[in-house]
Amino acid sequence: MADQSYAEVSTGELVKRALCDDDVAWEALVDRFAARVHAVVRSHGLSPHDAQDAEQTVWSNLAEHLSRIRAPESVGPWLATATRRECARLRRLARRSPPSDPERLHAVDHRSPEAAAVAAERDRLVRGAIAALGEPDRTVAVLELHAPRSPAAEVAEFAGLSPADVPAVRRRVRRRLQRALTDQGYGNGRENGRRRDGRNGRDDRAAPAAQEGSAPRRSGTGRQ
Repeated sequence: MADQSYAEVSTGELVKRALCDDDVAWEALVDRFAARVHAVVRSHGLSPHDAQDAEQTVWSNLAEHLSRIRAPESVGPWLATATRRECARLRRLARRSPPSDPERLHAVDHRSPEAAAVAAERDRLVRGAIAALGEPDRTVAVLELHAPRSPAAEVAEFAGLSPADVPAVRRRVRRRLQRALTDQGYGNGRENGRRRDGRNGRDDRAAPAAQEGSAPRRSGTGRQ
């Protein structure tokens, strides 16, 4: 656990101290961004094993490239980009090989096949809608879904925004994601989770919205 005295230290200063082999500063840096990196990883729908690998790789890459980041204060956007790229790489690899993760092979899904199919389709649409956004909207959208109670200052630091801009960007991405889902036939929540099947006029019960909540803060791999 990083020393609590580092909580008020700026990100740029933490980077400088970490580069001087201050292990406590490095732990504080990882702890500061761990929940947001975890949120980005969650948004890509990786298997538990691949998700863990993605996070470990991101922290290892940060340790390796820390001295090359031109502006120490820009570690947040650097991490957001690095995490997206690593998750995209692992998704490409997963599509090329059959699933072998024991957690996936033996996991029990208690939902009905219909509910599971609707949930999978909804998640696919959400990921597609987020991927279609430009930055910083894409990063803000991910945090809205997977770390919705993140303070504006933390969102701003991770997305490369000023804190004053965060409320407007949050409203914009909510509208865009809602519009993308509505265009595909999903309701806006005031319709009691139901969506209309236009082919036969049948109402299908949609799966619950994606689980929201701050991800547990977890340490990375540390510097190597």
